[in-house]
Amino acid sequence: MECEVIETDEKKFVERSAEFLAESIRSALQQNDTCIVGLSGGSTPRPIYELLGKAEGIDWSSVYLFLVDERHVPADDPDSNQSLVRDTLLLHAEVPSDHLYFPDTSLSMEDCIVAYSQSLIQLFEKQPPHLMTLGLGSDGHIASLFPPVSEDAFGEVLALHTTTDAFAVHDRISVSPLVIMAAQKHVLLLKGAEKKKVFDECRAADMDPVRWPLHTALATGRVTTIGSW
Repeated sequence: MECEVIETDEKKFVERSAEFLAESIRSALQQNDTCIVGLSGGSTPRPIYELLGKAEGIDWSSVYLFLVDERHVPADDPDSNQSLVRDTLLLHAEVPSDHLYFPDTSLSMEDCIVAYSQSLIQLFEKQPPHLMTLGLGSDGHIASLFPPVSEDAFGEVLALHTTTDAFAVHDRISVSPLVIMAAQKHVLLLKGAEKKKVFDECRAADMDPVRWPLHTALATGRVTTIGSW
């Protein structure tokens, strides 16, 4: 499981991460007419997304965004990842509204999953995601895939309902391992000694995506980790 690791101090972490994402988007746009980016939530990427939105040389009108995971709360709720993206990256980056693929959390969970799956099918019709950001929880979760990951998550599905009692908001929407593995490039953003410890444990473990869903991304050999610890 190959993984490029870039270590940087806390002061430079946000700048290094934002520039890496910006350069990845610029590179994708040079090779394609569009760039599809999957964004994970959490506190770590907040300042990174805001700085990314101010990056120069990106034609945001050719960028499509989707959420790697979301909480089943109103779109304007402080715990909403959609709200996070709108309050940071989208404050500065003029991405067309019809290029935003976010779960409709005004729907029931079942209808939300069906609708989001259908929208992702439409989004990925021509090409898979070019870039995906990921985080890593203290329990080893990525996206909203909490270990032990259900066997149903590894089927021919794009989005699924997951739950957690360990973190804010019980009901979650997550893209599946299939979507994560399809991304052409993953950027794992880690901050703090605790996250490094979990990351090191994950890398040292035998392949087990049920316990370590990050293994689904690491197995592709297309993960770059930017960490401050």
